[in-house]
Amino acid sequence: MKRVHENIKEFENGNLSIRFPAEYMEGLKSNKYSAIEVISWVLDELDCYFVGDEFCLSNYTMGAMIYNCYSDLVYIIDFSDIENVLAAGRWLRLYARIPDTNDREIIDEWRA
Repeated sequence: MKRVHENIKEFENGNLSIRFPAEYMEGLKSNKYSAIEVISWVLDELDCYFVGDEFCLSNYTMGAMIYNCYSDLVYIIDFSDIENVLAAGRWLRLYARIPDTNDREIIDEWRA
């Protein structure tokens, strides 16, 4: 593994496994924090950030692109996984890929 934290594992191939920290779970249940806030905080620990706009993954779900500044890789997250997996206290695997030309435009616009 490349980098390991209590709630984050980054593998040699760039894939990430993440989960919400226990201290934030109570805040989620009481609506003190939103799930998007918590995932942003968790990803920030690895220099990963949401970039671009949200988009449709299917007729039933939306997603977003996450950029890993450390390894220059991107991930697609399904927003339903945030509520169904992470907010339930389970691990979520994000699969890495090398940014293509379109991704690179979005990343460069985000950096500007």
